[in-house]
Amino acid sequence: MILEIDVQTSEDNIPLMRLKGEIDLHTCAPFRDTLRELIDQKRYNIVIDLSEVPYLDSAALGVLVDAVRRVREFNGAIYLVAPTPFVRRAFDITRLIKIFRLCDTEEDALSEIRSEEKQESEAK
Repeated sequence: MILEIDVQTSEDNIPLMRLKGEIDLHTCAPFRDTLRELIDQKRYNIVIDLSEVPYLDSAALGVLVDAVRRVREFNGAIYLVAPTPFVRRAFDITRLIKIFRLCDTEEDALSEIRSEEKQESEAK
């Protein structure tokens, strides 16, 4: 199965990655590369829509853990939107749910990012 990756940007330059298909050892390389490109572009808050991802394996989890580690170095976060039940269970079982931000909708994720950015700028 092919993994479709669509990256768009919100009006305030927050990347919105929409995935469609299974993420496994055979399909995770483009996913990893896309995340790395965004991080290399200094985009440290990334929204990933998982609503059309029925399955992911340990390779995909590894890509996400690497990405969250890299963005945290710059006080960023990975926001996972609408994971399917199987995908949510994979995060629960591995306890990785604790290192990601889970949101019901893209707008919820964007609102959370904007709120945190506002708090950070006010604290300066």
